[in-house]
Amino acid sequence: MGKKMKLALLFVFAGIVAAVSAWAFFFASRGGDVVVSLKLDRPLRVGMECAFAPYNWEEDKASATNVPIRNGKGVYAEGYDVQIIKRVAKNLGAEIEIHKVAWENLLPDLNSGKLDMVVSGMADTEARRKMVAFSDIYNAHPADYSIMTRKDSRYADGSTLADFYNARMVGQKDSVLDAVIDQIYGVKHLPPIESIPQMFEHLEENRADGIVINTESAQAYLKEYPNMAVVQFARNEGFEPGFTGICVAVRKKDTKLLEAINMALSGISTKTRLELIDQMKAKAEKADKVM
Repeated sequence: MGKKMKLALLFVFAGIVAAVSAWAFFFASRGGDVVVSLKLDRPLRVGMECAFAPYNWEEDKASATNVPIRNGKGVYAEGYDVQIIKRVAKNLGAEIEIHKVAWENLLPDLNSGKLDMVVSGMADTEARRKMVAFSDIYNAHPADYSIMTRKDSRYADGSTLADFYNARMVGQKDSVLDAVIDQIYGVKHLPPIESIPQMFEHLEENRADGIVINTESAQAYLKEYPNMAVVQFARNEGFEPGFTGICVAVRKKDTKLLEAINMALSGISTKTRLELIDQMKAKAEKADKVM
């Protein structure tokens, strides 16, 4: 091959490298495992609601497992999401900083560049897939939803979705907790509200008869709201979520970052995920406040 041809190929290769995503990374083999390292000059900015135990919540004391909230003073993020992203970051050789963001602002802040990723118990629904790209699933168990209602409510003894006919149900705006409500025949679907704490306020003040909640979250909330009851449904008798699972969200253009996250997630075993969700459920149930 002539010198001119070699130079031409080098220029083409350099152009391709310059055109790829700004996220630079490399893969290395270590004892059969794939290790991914991101080359960054700053921490990865992780958006999290910090109000959805056992996936994420806020604490006011540092512990061996929680992480400081970057845009808060003397507060820390804890939960399954935190433990997963800590391990992802370790596998990536990167640092992270947790930013507490209201649910409705998570994806807008991601797409505007304020965040690098969202790790907040977020499901990869069809509507969200139009806005962002999602990683492989990282939840330990298939998503399952229950209804919480007041103990003194006539709906507390329900066992099927049909038992909630005519019930006033309220959910969180732009979330699965709101979207699945319409699967209840004859339900009175109230206008969605901004946060899970507001959902409980509606329930306590008798402005709603029920709310949908992730089943894994129910016990943690029962400690905080002992006057509530949880209605669970038999397999294939409850809600149909309509998504793959709980995933990390990134901007669509960040394909290299997404690939790196998926490689890092592949290094977290099912056994580890199950242990982590059990640990976080137990910690959330002991916490004074999980929202």
